[in-house]
Amino acid sequence: MHIFFSICILALGIGLFDLLGKAFCIRCRFHPVVPERICIGFFLYFALFQIVAEVMILTKQKLHVLGISWLVLLCLLVAAAGIMVYRNTQKAPAIEARPSRAVRLLFALMTVAVLCECASAVLMQRNIGWDFAYYIGNMMTSVETDTMYLYDGSSGLLRSHLELRYALSSFYMNTAWISQMTGISALVLQKYMAGVLCVLLTNAVVYSFAMEVFQRDKKKTAILVTITVLLTICWDVYDTAAQFLMLRNYEAKAYCANVVLPMVCYLLYRIWKNSKDRKTWAELFLVSFASVAVSMSSLVLVPALIAIMLLAHLIVERRWDSALMIRGMLCLMPNVCYFAVYFASTKGWLIVEV
Repeated sequence: MHIFFSICILALGIGLFDLLGKAFCIRCRFHPVVPERICIGFFLYFALFQIVAEVMILTKQKLHVLGISWLVLLCLLVAAAGIMVYRNTQKAPAIEARPSRAVRLLFALMTVAVLCECASAVLMQRNIGWDFAYYIGNMMTSVETDTMYLYDGSSGLLRSHLELRYALSSFYMNTAWISQMTGISALVLQKYMAGVLCVLLTNAVVYSFAMEVFQRDKKKTAILVTITVLLTICWDVYDTAAQFLMLRNYEAKAYCANVVLPMVCYLLYRIWKNSKDRKTWAELFLVSFASVAVSMSSLVLVPALIAIMLLAHLIVERRWDSALMIRGMLCLMPNVCYFAVYFASTKGWLIVEV
């Protein structure tokens, strides 16, 4: 029964991401493909959730306080987004031509392939090491004690201070508050809801990237996504991002490797083609802002990718582009600020005592 309710929450979450993504796209006046819009909504959700959650984590508030506060704010966000989308639908919508039979067939095969990948990812979750025990333990302990990161996830003992290596990201507390509100086990929610969501978002990024590269050729895009899914399932090498997706998709690291970093690469590709596109820069800033909320592994990796692109652009163009550099630096700022806080904690300059 818990698995069934987890599937319902997953479907509700995807609908929520789509709504938030629509509102963001209307505000920024651009029209991405539906999978990219859902990804935008996902990052927007965690960008906003991080603001609320971090304040409560660092001030050592109860988990239920976070849950109630975020639920109220989320209802307001959904209402505002719904009004914005409704008003936009009153305008004359663009009518798209119905895809050919070949395209529909390829999309059907792609859908089947993605569903098989989701099933494979669930069945292949055989990793039960220290990481599994610690992350799941953190969430379940938070639910049981109505706290956030105050108790050690593996031993269950009260910490002497907040471990900012984990507490600076609100990813696992998102599952914890849902678990507390619904009564569904955090273990089930994380393994099945978050795990399958990771697979779906990964394919959404691949689809968006392919549509950009192939200039919105749906036939080539569907073929590429299907091939990518087959390679992911069959390429049984542990050190690849694909196998991390199949084995440990419920972890924040898997989201970093398969959703965050590919999304950043996709946006940097678009910026490379057109560095003056403010819509892409706005999307990149959103992803950068939400990257640490999704995974602490993004702390250095995301700014490294952006810095490499800026440096490569400088070398290739052989000129200083002030607008490009300023926008790039702005996208770097969220992770730089997080890194400064984390670095201060490692040096003992910033200690949040329990």
